[in-house]
Amino acid sequence: MADDPALQCERPQAVQKALTMLDAIDAAKAAIGAMTGQQIDAIVQCTRADAGEWTVAIDVVESFARMGDNDLLTTYQVQLNADADLINFNRLRRYHREDQEG
Repeated sequence: MADDPALQCERPQAVQKALTMLDAIDAAKAAIGAMTGQQIDAIVQCTRADAGEWTVAIDVVESFARMGDNDLLTTYQVQLNADADLINFNRLRRYHREDQEG
């Protein structure tokens, strides 16, 4: 009886939960960490496009200063699709911490 298709109930397919901002940031941090091996300093920007894609900009410490707080930082930007897959990676700029815009 259980094998009779007429008696089987259809189960609704699982609804995929939309990627949240925190999920996008976590995925971006993991991608940048894996590709650069550098320590993440700050999340600079996170925006979502209408299609569910996310763009995240993250500062990493490229080189620690020997004295003081003038570390060399790099800003990377990654773009993720709605499934948190990396679709674009770009280095935007390099700068010393004391040179950052206020």
